[in-house]
Amino acid sequence: MKTYDKPCFQDFQIEGVRHIAAKDAYELIQTKQAVMIDVREMDEVKAEGVDMEGVLYHPMSAILDRLSYISKNQKIILACPGGVRSSKVANLLNRFDYPEVANLDGGLMQWKVQGLPYKVHLKINTGAGCGCGCGTENDNLIQDKSCC
Repeated sequence: MKTYDKPCFQDFQIEGVRHIAAKDAYELIQTKQAVMIDVREMDEVKAEGVDMEGVLYHPMSAILDRLSYISKNQKIILACPGGVRSSKVANLLNRFDYPEVANLDGGLMQWKVQGLPYKVHLKINTGAGCGCGCGTENDNLIQDKSCC
């Protein structure tokens, strides 16, 4: 995963958090080499977001409860509107020894500026998957997944 120490498109940063450019993140998600975890709250996600396979939903407010659903065996890109919340969650995952974690530099605002896929008024399930691909297609509800 091509990452860098200091963000280019956001002012907020935490020492030790790596950042990734939107186009690089998109390529990794599209080729199933990484998952993106959207850490926004449900009302934000329902309004708009990235509608792609490999994009999971784990709100920052519940992230500690959801750690068991986030596999350490994958590259993880964290996203929020401007990169602040996602940087904080990246820092948390680093502290929990997740080996490949990056913040989406500039957040979803930069994603949109780059012209990457983004939809308004998403139709989503109200849960999140682990990202390992063990569920059925479009299955992003939290379930007991023995593989994780």
